[in-house]
Amino acid sequence: MKRYITLIAIAWLCHLAALAQTSISKTEGTCGTDTKWTFDGFTLIIKNVNSDNLYVTMDNYGIKNEPAPWVKKKLKVKKVEIEGGIKNIGSCAFANCTDLQEVVFHGTDVGTIGWGAFLNCSRLRNISLPVRLHDIGTVAFANCTSLNSVRIPDHCRVADQAYANCSNLQSVECAPTCDLGHHVFASEVQQGGVTRHSLYNSEIRRLPSYVNERNCHEYGIAAEAVANIKKGPEDEEDYDYATSDVDTIIPTTGYMRVDTYALIIGNQKYRFVSDVPYAIHDARVFYDYCKRTLGIPDQHIHRTENATKQMILEEELEDWVKQIPDRQNKHLIIYYAGHGVPDVKNNNKAYILPTDVRGTNPSRGIALDELYAQLGEMGFNRTSVFLDACFSGVNRQNEGVTEGLRGVEIMAEDATFGDGSVVVFSAAQGNETAQGYPEEGHGLFTYYLLKEIQQTRGDIDYGTLSDNLRSKVSSKASSLKLRKKQTPATNASSGISNEWRYMHF
Repeated sequence: MKRYITLIAIAWLCHLAALAQTSISKTEGTCGTDTKWTFDGFTLIIKNVNSDNLYVTMDNYGIKNEPAPWVKKKLKVKKVEIEGGIKNIGSCAFANCTDLQEVVFHGTDVGTIGWGAFLNCSRLRNISLPVRLHDIGTVAFANCTSLNSVRIPDHCRVADQAYANCSNLQSVECAPTCDLGHHVFASEVQQGGVTRHSLYNSEIRRLPSYVNERNCHEYGIAAEAVANIKKGPEDEEDYDYATSDVDTIIPTTGYMRVDTYALIIGNQKYRFVSDVPYAIHDARVFYDYCKRTLGIPDQHIHRTENATKQMILEEELEDWVKQIPDRQNKHLIIYYAGHGVPDVKNNNKAYILPTDVRGTNPSRGIALDELYAQLGEMGFNRTSVFLDACFSGVNRQNEGVTEGLRGVEIMAEDATFGDGSVVVFSAAQGNETAQGYPEEGHGLFTYYLLKEIQQTRGDIDYGTLSDNLRSKVSSKASSLKLRKKQTPATNASSGISNEWRYMHF
């Protein structure tokens, strides 16, 4: 009898445990308009349930008054997953979730992490911030004492004391374009009954250039840590932003274009004139698309950065492009991001500006019409040129390239084409400025060029590509900081004037 009663008791306890588990598995609710949460006993999932696939936001909560529903219910959340389509994490959304160990973001949609969102999450160890995150609120990760590394993405504003009292931090990496607030990484310690700030003094992998040994204490960082930054090559340290979805979602196709070659030039650092923001990053990501999406063999691609006149004319055009065999059956792609400049002493003739040529001597640069003629004479079956440059004398930051004409746009002369099959996609025309797109970390023209290749996986005719670039770039240009007109144009040599729209990569 005792054995029978014991078996019944065990069965009843198992039944209660199953009911409890079922109850937990059904724990759910809302945390914003069209924003739903579910909890399975371990993982809390935040979902976008908008029927029109529009972005949604989480509600803001408080520490004591109106806490988040999972905090109010005292759920032991160990993992949080933020699904796509969520634009922000509300204030105090996960504050005091002391069992939370890991946060996973699906996609790059989250742009804001609110005030105290992860405050007092003392067991939080793993969280990789989305690359498009642009705001981290005050004390957002304060008292996350198990967090051991931080990586701040580009163009992200980090508010005061965002990582205060993260006493176990061992590695900090801040992108060059992020904006740090006061005492971001400081801790508070008690010394003789007095509260003092303790500065972060462990490994730093990267910092914005405005943080140095003299002012680093303002950001909660010890001068010794700044002095010991592990520096890599300058180009690797400063130019790889990974800010945009076109950087992180690059389609890989199985198609190989064995008859296609690409010369890619990114000129960002100039000796005598202002730099061109994002130009090297533009060139590097275009290279990735040539290789992975367009399927051009790696040995068929030459990429050069901060190229001088000799590098472009001799090392690339003469020593590499001209040595490509069987050119009449090959397709050549040339991409250039950098300065263009008009020669005001010669009817505003348009020149590409190598990094070692002064803007006051544009005739020492590379004349566009001469370049087009040279490309035509090389006898490729087709040459496609993509120019993220303008020839108005004003750069992406509205700075003058031609001395004495700062901020004044000049109507550059249209370059003429020689013989051959050359089609040119230009970022702007006339006296327009080829602008940068800071939010995406690219030139405006390059961003939409990459976007078209990404969305079509490279399967797009040149006519559609031209129309889309013109429409999207010109529409976006007016809303950017400079609020200037920018209208891409496509031109071709006379031999293919009626055919280029039907061509492909």
